[in-house]
Amino acid sequence: MSTIYDTLDASTLRKPGAFSLTDINLVSYSSAKGDTEPKRISIETMVVDLNIYESIFNKCLSGNLLVVDTNNVVGNMPLTGYERLEFKFFTPSSSKGYDFSVKSGNPMYVYKISKRQAVNPRTQMYILHFCSKELMTNEEVKVQNAQTDTYTNMVANIVSNPDFLNSAKNVYIEPSKGLHKEVFGNDRPLDAIEHLSLKTISSKYSNSGYHFYETSDGFFYRSLESMLAVESNTARPVLAKFRPKPANIRDGGNKDIKNEMQIAIKFKIVDQFDTLKNLRNGVYASKLITHDATYKQFTVRDFDYNTEYEQSMHTEPGKDGIKTDNTGILPLFNKEGKFLSSQYNTSRMFASSTQKIHDNTELPNPRDYLQKRLSQRLAFTSFKLEITVPGFTGLTAGDLITFEMPSFQPYGEGNPRDNDPYMSGRYLITSIRHQLNRKQNKHIMILECMKDSVRKPYPEENVDTFTGKEKERRGIINIYELDKNTTNALNNFF
Repeated sequence: MSTIYDTLDASTLRKPGAFSLTDINLVSYSSAKGDTEPKRISIETMVVDLNIYESIFNKCLSGNLLVVDTNNVVGNMPLTGYERLEFKFFTPSSSKGYDFSVKSGNPMYVYKISKRQAVNPRTQMYILHFCSKELMTNEEVKVQNAQTDTYTNMVANIVSNPDFLNSAKNVYIEPSKGLHKEVFGNDRPLDAIEHLSLKTISSKYSNSGYHFYETSDGFFYRSLESMLAVESNTARPVLAKFRPKPANIRDGGNKDIKNEMQIAIKFKIVDQFDTLKNLRNGVYASKLITHDATYKQFTVRDFDYNTEYEQSMHTEPGKDGIKTDNTGILPLFNKEGKFLSSQYNTSRMFASSTQKIHDNTELPNPRDYLQKRLSQRLAFTSFKLEITVPGFTGLTAGDLITFEMPSFQPYGEGNPRDNDPYMSGRYLITSIRHQLNRKQNKHIMILECMKDSVRKPYPEENVDTFTGKEKERRGIINIYELDKNTTNALNNFF
């Protein structure tokens, strides 16, 4: 299977971690004396470290620069917290990268200085924090109108409308179900988008709840399942295959740059499971009570993880990339006469299902999205992996990769592939931190990856191995009586 790394030109990208960085310019809100153009200062030679962050959980790009300043840029410009930052950063031979220039891209905005300190009497050091323009605009305007449309189109309008975020960037949208009416009273644009994302239902997938986030390509508004599939029953292909192996893999006496780029420098399992959290928050089972104020009716809906699982695409599909029902994070077993997925009272929810509040436009029914959204999102947090790999701007948050986790056991016939059968497999990149070290002249990236299923199904068990396995101690002990007996014993002793 090919990966995005197969498109790299080894004659252009000569070593892992190579990068291309243009001049870094700070552009002031004030103009140069006697000129109509804004004041501009190059700080490229002052930058020691550069970090860029993107995540499906963050709505805008952000980053920071570690600056060693010998020219007092802070005072001479001066820096006030509304400067634009211009530069281009990309991996050689990659068609994707970060273009923060004015002519062909979108500048970032400096919003904060932190950790400013003296290095010596003529040198200071500080961190410049920057973000997308839209994050700054979000604090300046409010959405105050009524909109009747699909939720997807409402989000696209909020992003592009000159009265709201006024973004000039591309917006990649996944069409959603239903025509709805929403009245926005006095909401920040990104808060309005978050409100809509919680109840948006995909028009193609058995999925609810969308993510709004920014990458180097622009803004995305889509469901988790659209990140995992290209059709309702066709898994999305992975873009990279990472594994922790020694470097300097050679092919015919030459370094194989495409393979070296996919070697994990280090990795750690951040989370593998949290049963208490999953029980409390309705990942495995929940009970939703809805109330319709118009018809004065209560409705109860029980959510069963094992029943719902096969209706959606997950990170680990079945054979030939189709949906499956046996790779979930919850093993199928009998605990004291019941399945965990049938313990509906572990998480109880209440919501209004009243319809036609605005004219004849119906709102999404919580029965169609609330339990499924909570279960799916939290299931992803059960398997969280962090890997450090050579920097590559061709990967973005929302892409799929595979990772081969070592088995951590003696090599033998019991595990011929020598990998962990459950933690290995397909992962969704949820966050990327690009880290550029000028001293080492090296670009690395830290990937936060999650999955909501396992490559090898957990074993099923029909026998109840829980009942009657504890010694019965059901006594109720009065501590005052214990204290009285202790006092009597002491009096007799003395």
